[in-house]
Amino acid sequence: MAPVPAPSAITSTAVQTALEIYPSLVVKAYQSKIKDPKKLKAALERETWRFEELPSEFVDQKAQNGGLSKDQVERLVQWKITHGQSRPFLPAMVRRNDASFVTEQTALGYKTLRSEPGPPSTATVIAALDAVCKLSGIGPATGTLLLNIFDPANIPFFQDEMYAWLFAESKATKLKYNQKEYLQLFETVRPVLKKLGVKAVELEKASYVFGHMEFLDEQERNKLEAAFGNETAQDDKQEALDEEKDVAQHTTETKRTTPRSKRGLEGGPETGLNEQKRKKIRSKTRKQ
Repeated sequence: MAPVPAPSAITSTAVQTALEIYPSLVVKAYQSKIKDPKKLKAALERETWRFEELPSEFVDQKAQNGGLSKDQVERLVQWKITHGQSRPFLPAMVRRNDASFVTEQTALGYKTLRSEPGPPSTATVIAALDAVCKLSGIGPATGTLLLNIFDPANIPFFQDEMYAWLFAESKATKLKYNQKEYLQLFETVRPVLKKLGVKAVELEKASYVFGHMEFLDEQERNKLEAAFGNETAQDDKQEALDEEKDVAQHTTETKRTTPRSKRGLEGGPETGLNEQKRKKIRSKTRKQ
């Protein structure tokens, strides 16, 4: 399998291809770790709820106070510990919260994110994260999941797979899931989102695919590898066009300064440097 391109080199084509693969891959990922059919069904239902149903529910809640209910937060936590690393103690901690306090603090987090026009600044994200992390059982990682529900376009969820892709050199380092690590992820992902023109929640799904490519079937693998290679092919094509332009310009300038009788001699403009460049261009064109 071809390596996943770095964030600075990834293309929108690769991300869109990963998004197409995500639905089938996440089913296989869940099947690999959940053997009980009823639990698997419930986990897949939470997956659909988290990405499709909850955003619609929250549209109505925005008109009221923008807060999440205790049931919604509990279900998000259950989704998180199934989707990622198991933290079986978290649901019990979240259940200790008073329902009104959950709605109050999540509403404050939402209001904080909405306090400035455009994408929220780092300071605003910190303030919103502080608000939701006052809840029992909600640390920076789970807190960013709640903020992602409020702003799926700009606030990335602190997901293991995204962090591992953004900081490939840190794979051997055990994450602490603290605010410092999240801010590092947040600041790094912002220019990637802008360059690709995608939402944070979409990059979350794509990075999940990048982190679990062992579940790809042959067709999906070939499709993703082709998408990974797309940028290289485009770069080669552009380089060939640039070189061809240089050759044409060099030939024109040489003809203006070289006597007619000397043109075409060995080592001259047509058989020297220009001919070598043309061979290189023809070779690249054939590869494409």
